[in-house]
Amino acid sequence: MATYTLAQLAELTQGLVRGDSELTIAAVGGIEDVPAGGLTFAEDARRLQDALASPAAAILTKPNLTVSPDIRKSLLLHPAPRLAWAKILALYSPFRAPETGVHPTVVMGADCELGDEVSLMSYVVLGERVKIGHRVKIYPFCYIGDEVEIGNDCVVYPQVTIMPRVQIGNRVIVHPGAVIGGDGYGYVQHEGVHHKIPQIGRVVIEDDVEIGCNTTIDRATTGETRIGKGTKIDNLVQIAHNVQVGEHCLLVSQVGIAGSSTLGHHVILAGQVGVKDHVHLGDHVVVGAQGGVSKNLPANGIYWGTPAMPHREWLQILAYLYKLPELAKRVEDLEKKARER
Repeated sequence: MATYTLAQLAELTQGLVRGDSELTIAAVGGIEDVPAGGLTFAEDARRLQDALASPAAAILTKPNLTVSPDIRKSLLLHPAPRLAWAKILALYSPFRAPETGVHPTVVMGADCELGDEVSLMSYVVLGERVKIGHRVKIYPFCYIGDEVEIGNDCVVYPQVTIMPRVQIGNRVIVHPGAVIGGDGYGYVQHEGVHHKIPQIGRVVIEDDVEIGCNTTIDRATTGETRIGKGTKIDNLVQIAHNVQVGEHCLLVSQVGIAGSSTLGHHVILAGQVGVKDHVHLGDHVVVGAQGGVSKNLPANGIYWGTPAMPHREWLQILAYLYKLPELAKRVEDLEKKARER
């Protein structure tokens, strides 16, 4: 594994060294697991005190935190240390990038187009007329359907299924087991029988999207299901047909969004949030864990509960819920007194 001096890390992150700039950093780790001589990360004053007591030789932290001038550890100071930490962790990642080239076991349909420095690993299957951009990495046992387009610098991890006519932008990451472009859930009942509605639309994934393990994004009935640029989707998320997700949204594990709903930009849906079909969530909406969205939510609000309501209102209701046993006992006592009169 490569090693870097603190000065080199500072140059990479646009940070500032206080202490030994030529200190060699061979490893990084959290405060609880950093090895002796390594670099650790502390974002606030409390964690900084813990880091100072750790075996680390250097600490990445904010420049405005108070540190005694006689400490024996070097500091890497950065105004956004979490962002700097992300860049540094990438340098020390143990995961090896696959070699470029097409493995002999790859099955490729007619008229496919491959960009430069592409990696197609073992047992990848490409349909016909697939277009793959430059520096794309596709791991083993992936299926890429007919007329799929994948932009530059994408990573598709093992056992991903991308169904026909899906369009994927640049720098997209798709984690193992995800399915993009499966049929939307559409049926019409006639004489007691459910008849399938063909799903003939497509899915569009814009630039810089990340899609978690075993997440499913359904193709549109007609038109398109679209995921806006910069959106990050956790594991086990279900996005139904014709959903429109705005830019830079965060969808946490086990979120379910029903058909034809729309999300503005920078929306956050915490774990296990459910969104009804045909509703709209405005820009910068936040819905807390296990919230149920059954109607449109205006922009810039924080919502909680089922049905989802403004957070402050939910807290008031929750306060009364905790008092229900006491209130029930008081009503019971009042009813008993009334009967005794």
